[in-house]
Amino acid sequence: MVLSVMRFSHCYYRRALLLCVALLSSFALTEASNKEFTLKGIYVDSDNGNTIEGVKVCIQNIKSGAKTTIYTDQNGQFVITLEGEAEFKVYGTKPLYFDQEEHNLTTIGLTDEEIIEMSFAIEEVHFNTLYTLTNLEFEINSHFNVINGEEQITFLSDLLRTNPDVKVTIRVHSDSRGADIYNKEMTQKRADYLREVLMSKKVAASKIDAEGIGEEELLNDCGNGIKCSAGKHLENRRIEFILSKG
Repeated sequence: MVLSVMRFSHCYYRRALLLCVALLSSFALTEASNKEFTLKGIYVDSDNGNTIEGVKVCIQNIKSGAKTTIYTDQNGQFVITLEGEAEFKVYGTKPLYFDQEEHNLTTIGLTDEEIIEMSFAIEEVHFNTLYTLTNLEFEINSHFNVINGEEQITFLSDLLRTNPDVKVTIRVHSDSRGADIYNKEMTQKRADYLREVLMSKKVAASKIDAEGIGEEELLNDCGNGIKCSAGKHLENRRIEFILSKG
């Protein structure tokens, strides 16, 4: 009988202890999540370091999806309050600037209410300048199977949709392997295909020109009859775009 009571008492106190630990942990987590933190950010031009006014800054809670939008002031700065024990992504957009990549930040584990300072850089669009769609690659001898870099097409479509006065010229290049006429025709087909993809993403046809350059503008000396490594030929296979005012 005594042994039974002792076992009961031991079990009771063990459960009580576990409950207390759980309650304390829950209390600590609740207390931490109730804390607030101040995010002070600044946006600068990646070319010259000048601050940028009017950047639309989106701060999104990764877990809940709740999104807050704020604009940078005349000094390129913004200030916003963040809740504790949460993770966020921050990104900025402005007409005639390339969209900024998302940045992640967290208040998880922060105990003291403090100021978080971050600096962001975005690149201004330059007209009549050659840009390269990096990593965009077609399957060999195909003009419609994109095997890598589809996000680059999305990037370009977003840029054109958010800047209605901007037009694009797509220029597709090949290396020197294969017949000149074949390379010219293949690059034109690929350029036309990219134009169709942009149109499917709600970009007006009048905003897109497509040019197949073939092997006419090689970046190195790997022309017809010249032995070169695969890497040197790869330098010549590229997709460029030029932006202009429509």
